[in-house]
Formats: sequence, structure tokens, C-alpha cells
Amino acid sequence: MIATYNDTVASGWHNGAGVVYRPLAAALLAACPVELSGAAVLDAGSGTGAVASLAAAAGATVVAADLSPLMLAARPPGQWPAVVADVLALPFARGTFDAAIAAFLINHLDPETALRALAATLRPGGAVVASTWATGTDPVKAAVDAILVDHGWRPPAWYQDMKAVLDPVSGDPDRLAERARGAGLIDVEVWMHAENLGVRDPRAVVTYRLATPQFASWAHTLDEAVRRRLVDLAATAVAPQVCEWRPAAVFLRGRTPGYPRPRRSATRANASR
Repeated sequence: MIATYNDTVASGWHNGAGVVYRPLAAALLAACPVELSGAAVLDAGSGTGAVASLAAAAGATVVAADLSPLMLAARPPGQWPAVVADVLALPFARGTFDAAIAAFLINHLDPETALRALAATLRPGGAVVASTWATGTDPVKAAVDAILVDHGWRPPAWYQDMKAVLDPVSGDPDRLAERARGAGLIDVEVWMHAENLGVRDPRAVVTYRLATPQFASWAHTLDEAVRRRLVDLAATAVAPQVCEWRPAAVFLRGRTPGYPRPRRSATRANASR
């Protein structure tokens, strides 16, 4: 059910989708119970490197993994290695990392299976930290999507399956916590997180939405004049809501059993929930 990332999606992801995913990557890393400085960190489903770049800047030794070579190739130059790998078949031995970060990845997969695969790369007491989208309707996304539907977009089959089968689990904190424990994690914490993205430009919100894989390939087929009109209409529709927009995500953190426990900073131990 995972999305297919082609050249169209990869080329527009960093700038288009980054307006949403970069602030959320920073918030997710702030919730990590492992002190990032000096830690070995896996950025699973790295995409163009929002998590990897921030973790590296914090002093972590980062390895990025993503199923799409196109997404990895589109990332900005960085100081971390990247490998093309499926999260369910990661080429890392147990004990390789202190923390595995998965930003908006496990909502594309069976969460329990994905979390177990991430935990298998960690040292005893290592941390898994993940984010997904919360269930329910987001009024800003819904306003954009309505315009796109009016212009002929129809959800691809993989996206319909994800919304119907995976979202009810990955987007529900209680159900996701249950799956995390089923994956063998301990000290599991799952909570709703609504991030102030600092976005003030409604056109940036529309650009983000068009960069996501369920829309990008379709949007690329549009005549330029049609695309401009679509963006104008969608920007007008979301403008009254942009300043207050705080998209609802679900954040998860847990540890693998065993000692020693990871180092934990006072700042991150008291991270806002």
C-alpha cells in the first residue's frame, strides 16, 4: 500500500512538501528520548532528508534509508550516508543504532510489522520514534482536496486502501500504542500533536498538497493555465484558515527492552505533548 515515488513526486518534495514536513520533523526529534549528540540514528523512510538533516545538525551520526532512490537522490547535499532499502528488510544488524526515527512512514505499512523491523536495528534500550497522521478530517486539507476533485482528481487505489485499512490503526493513539507493544517495545507513549507550522501563505499550503504522492503525478498532467487556476482557487479556499492551521499528527516513542538505557536530555524528557 506504500506510495510509488516517481520523478515528479521526488523533484517537488523537498520544496513543496517541506513547508509541512520540516517543522514536524523538528517536533518529532524533540520528542526523542535519546540525546542526539553522539548517537547513531536511523532515519527510516528518509525521503529528501528532513529528519536526517536536523539530526545531523544536532550531532548525531545519521544513516538515511528509503525505498525510493529518486527521493534520496533529490535530497540536498548532506553529511550522512543513504541506502535504498525497504523498512521491512533493513540491511542493518541488531545493535547498529541508538534510535530509529520514522516520520510519516508507518502509516503506509502495517504499523506493528514496521515497528518491529525498526526495533530490530537497535541496541538494548534503544528508542523508536515515529509520527503518523491522525484520523479525522483536516479542514485545510479537505478544502484543497475538494478543489482538486472538482478538477478531475480521483484517489489512486493505493491511497484508498491506506485510508480505509491502515489509517484507522496508525492514526488512533490507543490502537497504535497497542501495536507498538505488540512489536515488543516497552515504555510506549503515544499522543496527539498539533504543530504550529508557521505557514502564512495559502499558496504554500496548496503547493504542499500537490507535492504529495496521491496528487503529484496527476497534477503534473495538467495544462499550466489549468494548474494556475486550480492553485488560485484552492489558495482562496484555504486562506481564512491558514494562520490557525495546526494539522493533527500522532507521535509515538518507545524503547527496546534491555540496558543500558539511552541517554536522555532534560529538554527532550520534558518535551511538550
